[in-house]
Amino acid sequence: MVKKETVEELVELQRRIDRDRRQYELDAWMRLHLGIGQLKTLFFISNRGATTTGKLATALKVTPTNVTGIIDRLLEKNLITRTGDPDDRRVLLLRTTPQGDELVAELRQKRRERMSELFSRLSEEEAAVVTQGLKIMVKAIDTKPDEAVK
Repeated sequence: MVKKETVEELVELQRRIDRDRRQYELDAWMRLHLGIGQLKTLFFISNRGATTTGKLATALKVTPTNVTGIIDRLLEKNLITRTGDPDDRRVLLLRTTPQGDELVAELRQKRRERMSELFSRLSEEEAAVVTQGLKIMVKAIDTKPDEAVK
């Protein structure tokens, strides 16, 4: 089992990487005329393809009534749609519009650009080490807790 100090160092290193990436992306985020709740909502819907108000409210840890204003503002900006579920007329589905998809893709592209820039600064040997480390992290993600090395 990995030492607590090693875990703490890994977490701190990851935090520094995340902080750098967020700072680099800040210009793209700051030009948006969206609140944090709207951005969270847009990414949540985008990541799922479609969702309901109830699932969105649960994810944001608020009541469905509280997300109504956020949804309405995103509808006004043509970033999402709200349509009936063909399988259950009582349910309304939220989906991103092409404009919403484009905005999410642009923000994700900023992240890719920064990471590509940083990775390009590495030597081939360093890149191989980082690749191996990331593959190990993906394996950890894919491993169920009861399968983890004890």
